[in-house]
Amino acid sequence: MRRICLSYLTSSISLYLLSQATFAAAFQFYELGTPIVGTAAVGQAAVANDASTSYFNPAGMAQLQGSQFMLGSQVILPYTNFAIGGQNTISGNNGGNAASLTPGADFYYVYSFTPQFKFGVSLTTPYAGILNYNDGWVGRYLVQSTDFYTLNLNPAIAYSINNYIAIGAGASIEYANLNQTVALPLLPAIDGQANVKADNFAPGFNLGILLTPTDVTKVGIAYRSQISHNLHGTTTFLRISTTPNTTTKMIMPQNVILSLEQMVTSRFTILGEAGWSNWSSMQSSIVKIDGYSTTTVLNWNNTYRLGLGGQYHVTPAVMLQAGIGYDSSPTTSSRRTPDLPMDRQVRIGAGITYAVMQAIKLGFSYEYINFGNAAINNTSTLGTLAGSYSRNYANVFQASINVAC
Repeated sequence: MRRICLSYLTSSISLYLLSQATFAAAFQFYELGTPIVGTAAVGQAAVANDASTSYFNPAGMAQLQGSQFMLGSQVILPYTNFAIGGQNTISGNNGGNAASLTPGADFYYVYSFTPQFKFGVSLTTPYAGILNYNDGWVGRYLVQSTDFYTLNLNPAIAYSINNYIAIGAGASIEYANLNQTVALPLLPAIDGQANVKADNFAPGFNLGILLTPTDVTKVGIAYRSQISHNLHGTTTFLRISTTPNTTTKMIMPQNVILSLEQMVTSRFTILGEAGWSNWSSMQSSIVKIDGYSTTTVLNWNNTYRLGLGGQYHVTPAVMLQAGIGYDSSPTTSSRRTPDLPMDRQVRIGAGITYAVMQAIKLGFSYEYINFGNAAINNTSTLGTLAGSYSRNYANVFQASINVAC
């Protein structure tokens, strides 16, 4: 009898959990420990000054002299504070600052077989989302905390056809890990809790071309394929000793970046960028818990990117750079959920690179990212979660070393 009751309780909780949560938090990072943080990532497909081009545009490896490796690092200091709106009908507090300081490190390597033929490999974290709202906050039935990250291993090759055209291609093996907690209203004024843990490996690929029509102009085009993660794991419940199998799907969208590097004088270079990401591939979120399945309609939109930047050589060894970039929002207030409080994004960056000697180059950058007010007007069976984010931005500090072997 106890087993039947436990089974019934688990089934009921599973059905409730499915009706509330989407488990679909993923934020795309350009901030991967490289000096392009200082240009707000503008020019990423055209600038081929160090080993990080093996990830951003593999064709750029053909422009590098000899073999090189880079160790990049960044610290992200974000602030995410929800302000409860007048249309909100769910009791609770505002959740406090849900964001936390996040360090990271990335690795890039390029090996020169010949001056025309290069091999490279990178290890990066291109997608992540980490939030932890205070207990009892108004959006706890959608998300209490979330910790999602990817690790992308990306070997690539590049070949210089002639002085004007270089091409590159790579393959990706990406690991995704999700750990998300949701509150459950088991009794009046008493919440339970469910914790989903799931992970997955999935493949993808990337292509690049770098055109050098003149000695002072570079045009880079970089394409990265969609990666579909079918995450598998379990759900655990507070004070209930059962762990039903859980699956959900996340799509890392295909995207295209077009970048321009135009040298104006021997010291000053202009950078430009346009991009597109296929976030409309996230039309719905399907969650399955021990045979129970539900679909949440997302209807996300494709996003577009524009940017402008510049580089100035103070001396042959010291270069200053700055840039501003804009990315459109993938969703609207009625579809936005608090596990991904992201609106349109504005990036402003500045940085310096310093060649300590011919073979060693250091990079230091700062970037400010504003994620917009990310208004939410989300209605569920428990009521309406309504409000916006009074603080929704991040400070990024980057440092790197690039060594020519």
